[in-house]
Amino acid sequence: MGVTPFKKKKVFELLADALEVRIREESWTGLIPSGRDLAHSHGVSLPTVQKAIALLLDRKILVGRGGNRRPGVAAEAKPRKLSPNARRLLVFSEQSLKRMRPPFSVALQLLQEQTKERGYACTILDVSDAEGVALRKRVNAAVTRYDPSHCITIQPSKVTDAVLARTSLKQGCLYGALRSKRVQRFGHHYGPLLSRAVQELATFGHRHCFVPFLGRKLKPDDSVFAACREAQEQGFTVEVKHCRDSATHACMEQCLDSARRRGATAIVFPQWGDFLYAITYFAKKGLEIPRDISVVVLICHEEAREFAPPLAGHMVYSPEALSAQFMHWLEHDAIDHGILHRSLAQGWERAGSIGPAPVER
Repeated sequence: MGVTPFKKKKVFELLADALEVRIREESWTGLIPSGRDLAHSHGVSLPTVQKAIALLLDRKILVGRGGNRRPGVAAEAKPRKLSPNARRLLVFSEQSLKRMRPPFSVALQLLQEQTKERGYACTILDVSDAEGVALRKRVNAAVTRYDPSHCITIQPSKVTDAVLARTSLKQGCLYGALRSKRVQRFGHHYGPLLSRAVQELATFGHRHCFVPFLGRKLKPDDSVFAACREAQEQGFTVEVKHCRDSATHACMEQCLDSARRRGATAIVFPQWGDFLYAITYFAKKGLEIPRDISVVVLICHEEAREFAPPLAGHMVYSPEALSAQFMHWLEHDAIDHGILHRSLAQGWERAGSIGPAPVER
């Protein structure tokens, strides 16, 4: 599937889109709320609301009543009738959209635009302020109201999964993991990324690296062990450590000390947060990157570009690729991890953190 380029919208355009969706899906009639009420509920300024209303007037969603009086909902602004085979997507965000990292929040915005173009329905609900019984009631009410065919949970929880498990809809999650085979996991596999890191490390003379998966409930996926076997055939040792306990500085120090004693000359961290736990260890041991130890971070954030010495690894995938993965799942009921793998492969940052070839003794 081709990746649609993302066009950044202004705040009032996003507000107008959100209001149009609510007007159509909730079947608003009569006068709309006052500008000050809309500004307060959406957390924007009054001029932004006024621009959004003007845009809705141009779209014939609202009709003016002359002067400064509040506009009303046009008779033509009825809910769009979906075809019998149309997909209806419901997204539960258990993390505030304002606090969500830009790659993910922008991907959801792009997903809304793509579903609208294809005649599908896409509703994003922020349930970050509810928990326990209140969350269960809100999720149950949303499923009953919108009758979705597919559902995505941004940060899944046992409460949300318990409600969705009683339905027949397709369920996927972005990050986090549940012990449920029916919940499909978006994102990437670490195996292809690890293979790329091994190739880069081998060019510098490394023959042994250590990969700590700390603080993770589920074991690494099969692609990681397949990458280890492939590296072993090429004379490269990849040592993987999985630990369910929370990642702590003491746990990281114990693992890295043990790996270095066994001859590991490079550390491959799965994510940026894993590397942050090891910074204290490197300072305590007096290890300099990349002179004494080589470091690769498979998934980095944009702030990793500012780290000195620069790190080697993959930057966070683009929102276009993530939304394309969502759309592929929505239309084919299958997750294509290759979409993100291709995006990450293009964003590989090769830098000095890989380090010089190990000194032969």
